Amino acid sequence: MFTTKVSADTKSALLNKSRADRERRELEKQQSASALIIQKHFRRYRSNRRLRIDFLAELKDLSNTCSAAQMLATFQKVLFVSRGGVEVGHVTCDMCGRVLDSMETSSKDRWYVSLAISKNCKSWLAQVSKLLLASLKDLNSGIDITSTKGREVVSVYLRFYLLMCQPTSWKLYAAVKSNDLIVQLLDKFTATFYLNLLSGGLLSTLQNLLLENCSKLEPVLSPSLLALLSDIILLTFSRSNFDEHIWLAMWLSVFSTPSVISRLKSSHVTKLTEYVLTALTSLSANTDKIINTCTKEQILFVLLNSVHLLYQALKAGMVIKYPTIISTLYTLLVAAGNTASPKSAHWHPLLGMCDTAVSPQLTNSLQLLTIQIRFLHSQLFKKFFFQDLLEAEFSTSSKLLGSKSVVSWKQLFSGKCESRLLQHVSVVCSLYNVLIRTFHLYKTDILMALCCFPDFLSSLWKLVYSEHSQSSRTLARNMVSEETTDPFVPVLLLFCSCFGQYFVVLSDKEIYEQEQPFSLKQLGIIGDFVNSMLFNIVWSHYDELKNTTVLDRVTTCHGLLILLHERDERKRYTTIKFWTPRDASPAAIISELKAGKGRAHKITDFIPWVLPNKKKLEYLQGLIKEEKAVRRSEDRRGVECKTILIKIHRRRLFEDGFQHMKSIADDVLKHHVKIMFVNELGLDEVGIDQDGVLKEFLEETIRYALNPTFGLFCVTEENNWLYPSPLSKIHYEHLDLFRYIGRIIAKAVYEGIVIDISFAPFFIRQLLHNKNALFSYLDELPSLDAELHKNLMFIKEYQGDIQDLGLTFSVDDEEFGRVVTEELMPGGSFTPVTSTNKISYIHQIAHYKMYTQIHKQTRAFCAGFRSIINDDWLRMFSLPELQKLISGDCSSIDLSDLKKNVRYLGGYHGNHRVILWFWDITLNEFTEEEKSALLKFVTSCSRPPLMGFASMSPPFSIRAVDESEETTEMTPGQALRSSFKSFLGMQQGSSSGNCRLPTSSTCFNLLKLPVYRNKSTLREKLRYAINCGAGFELS
Repeated sequence: MFTTKVSADTKSALLNKSRADRERRELEKQQSASALIIQKHFRRYRSNRRLRIDFLAELKDLSNTCSAAQMLATFQKVLFVSRGGVEVGHVTCDMCGRVLDSMETSSKDRWYVSLAISKNCKSWLAQVSKLLLASLKDLNSGIDITSTKGREVVSVYLRFYLLMCQPTSWKLYAAVKSNDLIVQLLDKFTATFYLNLLSGGLLSTLQNLLLENCSKLEPVLSPSLLALLSDIILLTFSRSNFDEHIWLAMWLSVFSTPSVISRLKSSHVTKLTEYVLTALTSLSANTDKIINTCTKEQILFVLLNSVHLLYQALKAGMVIKYPTIISTLYTLLVAAGNTASPKSAHWHPLLGMCDTAVSPQLTNSLQLLTIQIRFLHSQLFKKFFFQDLLEAEFSTSSKLLGSKSVVSWKQLFSGKCESRLLQHVSVVCSLYNVLIRTFHLYKTDILMALCCFPDFLSSLWKLVYSEHSQSSRTLARNMVSEETTDPFVPVLLLFCSCFGQYFVVLSDKEIYEQEQPFSLKQLGIIGDFVNSMLFNIVWSHYDELKNTTVLDRVTTCHGLLILLHERDERKRYTTIKFWTPRDASPAAIISELKAGKGRAHKITDFIPWVLPNKKKLEYLQGLIKEEKAVRRSEDRRGVECKTILIKIHRRRLFEDGFQHMKSIADDVLKHHVKIMFVNELGLDEVGIDQDGVLKEFLEETIRYALNPTFGLFCVTEENNWLYPSPLSKIHYEHLDLFRYIGRIIAKAVYEGIVIDISFAPFFIRQLLHNKNALFSYLDELPSLDAELHKNLMFIKEYQGDIQDLGLTFSVDDEEFGRVVTEELMPGGSFTPVTSTNKISYIHQIAHYKMYTQIHKQTRAFCAGFRSIINDDWLRMFSLPELQKLISGDCSSIDLSDLKKNVRYLGGYHGNHRVILWFWDITLNEFTEEEKSALLKFVTSCSRPPLMGFASMSPPFSIRAVDESEETTEMTPGQALRSSFKSFLGMQQGSSSGNCRLPTSSTCFNLLKLPVYRNKSTLREKLRYAINCGAGFELS
């Protein structure tokens, strides 16, 4: 028998064919099963769709007169087939609306809630729960509440919630109220519905609705909808049963929306008052959870809503436990505070610059939020917080703390401090300190509101002064401790903040005549107290000032101290040496200044009045000499550039100087500029440059630029003080001109040249630019415009309706024949002046007249001045000292000091008869006016140098002259012969010589005195020359 051999390829092909057939059969089987499943689902979908259509049609056809049982059955069908989709929301709203309509009928059988006591009770309960959850889901699905349809849906749902959670609104409830068992059953049902709403996210839904309402500039929800929201919120309060978790959820949702209480109906706010204590207690217990859960913006809303609740409680006369609520507010304020960095780019309308963008809800609620902030300094709050302080009686000998003067914050907040008054006031002051730090944009309003509370400032100071037994050193040590436990620190800080703000608006009449709110003696005590404390802080605790918290405290006290010191300098209420602390050693401070010690420089920056003016001037001169010596040393080594020689035409002195100087660097102008004059013929003038030509150039330039007829400067009416002209823009480059003048005047100061000018204090103080203090320009206004000041004082003291005057926050100025209206604030032309804002108005007027009008000119002048004189040097001096530094000393002229430091030339010597006559006449016969005239005649300035005539450069000189010097330039031989004759007394003078007047070279401080034959002639000629201004010449 024959066998067939199967190849390996054929076998593989058979196996593959079998496998493919098997897979095909398996696939067909799967496809058949899948088709059955698809058919099953399709039949179910088709059946459900048919049922849904039928059931929805049945719901639509449901009669308004149907019974509650029919509604229950129809609703069950609809809920069964409604598993999702867009139409579900409309269906749910339709069913809730029908439930509400059923309650309006008089038939008991039609009341939907009547099913609660029927045999269908169980089904009814389940159905209501489904409706509640479905409606919440629909509300959270993004209903457009800006549309009429959306608002109608929201209204139906909210009314449905109120119906199902308030059985007392049911007619059924009134019918069965005699049956306690049924009443209890109904209450239990509605409580269950309320819990279903909470678990379904009712509070989050309310939060979303409230946020959506304030997402637009105009409120989105209608008044009727807001009333329904108010009812729901009030329902939540009443249904909470003091449950801690519900209250926490309320704070995290509803109360974390902006100004929620302000949006409630007034009647609801009144009803809300009875739950305030519970709400605040819950807030205090859950503060940490709220801070950890909410954003900073939400914490801010929680804070302000809690303030509103507290305000309502105080308004209702409720008793509040202040330690707990103050601790809570303090913690929330710290948490809500701004943590802006230097790179912050977002403006927060309540907190200033911040790191995160501000929500539209906050922006659109700004007005309501501002009202809530005002509650913090309202009469109710001030009375609540400070009533004990104002009613206390103080004695300077009583020490309520006994032997303990340090109390921990835990003791303050837990009530274990021995002094109840100090405990209370210290904690409240801590709260207000962090309040003005958090809401620094409202700082002025808050502080002024506190100050206007009767006797507040005096009572606060009495507490500090009567109870504080520590020395200034001890208090200084406690002030620089970041976690200070001294209860007096917050009290002192709030006092300094309040009084510093209030002191600015006090007039001289109120301070010096009425002595309000403190007597002049008390002002001295306050100044001495703060001055000694700050000196000890800087001198003994300099390293601690690097801490920002400590520096903020010191800055607060420093602001008040500057105001007290500046007011005293302008009009004395202390002695001159009053401001030098007993512990201060000027010699030690100067020694450390020269050694470059940080604390000494901080002294001159913070409290420069500790050093006598003479010591500061000596130190400044030493700094300038050192700088000049360094420059000379560098010049010798060839490090610096060569000296620049500038040619100035006398007929174009100011113009040439400006054009040459504006291109010269500040450092070059300081050390490397020489001046050569060109006369009217175009020839270079011959002169010996010993800085005399430079002195003449500076004096002539300043005299020309400051002349009011030139148009850059004006003079005040009362004292002829100079200040920039508001109309200086008539000059094309007027700001460059002001910078040039600033450089020129600074160069004169740098070279020790005294200039006979007086700047207005309100202008020259800008060179000091102290940022730690406020300043009232109203005090200086009489020097500028006495009539305007009189009118502003009339407005301040006006007792009638100020609006009758028709004033607005704007000013009309005349510029080159036309009237220009300037607004003092945005929208000022439409902001009327009222009794509440008139103080702000008069200060803004003064600020505009004395600062804003000339701000650009002042800034340019100061920039030029500081380019020559270092800013650190300027900060050492007070305003009067800076004026003296520029213009010299206004005190009487000591000619005996001049006699000791005079230099004789041309043959004169100390025992020459003309010189003896000269000193006898000037020392014994000249009046003060004549002495000033003599000094001005020789030096061009009527005031002596601050450091005495020994510091005058060039030194004061007297030279003998004869007739030949009048007309020709002397040869060396003639000069030697003239000097020899004068020395031997042989120069008797001719008749023509005796007719000559004394002359001077002011650039060299040189008096050219002819050799007169008798004393009477000398007296006559000298008086004539100095009083008539004759004989000025360039040698």
